Amino acid sequence: MKKLWIAIPIVVLLCSPLIVQAQDKSVDAEQQKAMEAYMKMGAVTENHEFMKNFTGMWEVQTTAWMAPGQPPAITQNACQADLRFGGRYLAMSFQGTMFGQPFEGLQIIGYDNLQKKYTIFWIDNTSTIFYLSSGTREGNVISESGSWPDPLTGEQVPVKAKTTLISADEFLFEQFMVMPDGKEFKSMENRCQRKK
Repeated sequence: MKKLWIAIPIVVLLCSPLIVQAQDKSVDAEQQKAMEAYMKMGAVTENHEFMKNFTGMWEVQTTAWMAPGQPPAITQNACQADLRFGGRYLAMSFQGTMFGQPFEGLQIIGYDNLQKKYTIFWIDNTSTIFYLSSGTREGNVISESGSWPDPLTGEQVPVKAKTTLISADEFLFEQFMVMPDGKEFKSMENRCQRKK
C-alpha cells in the first residue's frame, strides 16, 4: 500500500507536463482561431480598394431642394478626400456654402467586412446630429439607406442615397428623403469633377 502512495504522486508528476501541454495546445488553437478571425475582419479588400477612386481634390456643384416642387439652391463647393488607417476608411471634407450660409461637412466611408456592407458617417456645421447609413455596392454604384431625425418632429425619417462613379474624374452623389406616403423626394445632389 505504501508503494502505491509513492507511485501515484510520481505518475502525476510525470503526466503533468503532458496535461499542461495539451491545455496549452488547446489555448493556442483558440488564440490562433481568434487571431485569424480578427485579421479577416480588418483586411483591406476590393471593397476598400474601390474607395481609392474618390481620393483627391474635387469641384462640387451642389443642388439642394427644401421641398418637392420648390426651385433648388445651386452652389459651388469643394471636397478633399483621402484614405486613412491603411486604406480602410475614406475621409471626405466638404467646404463651401449652403442656402447662403458657410458650410463644412465631413463624411467617413468604410467597408465593414463582418457585416459585408459599407457604413457611412456624416457630420456638418449645420447641426449636432451624427448621420449614419449603410449599404452595398453593385459595380460602380454604392446604394445606402438609413434613418435620420426630423428637426421639426424629432421622429426618424427614412433616407436613401446613391453614389455613382461615372469616370475616373467624375462622380455623382444623390440623396432622397422618403415621404410619409412612401414616395421618394430628391433633396440633394453633389456633382463632383476632379480638380486638375
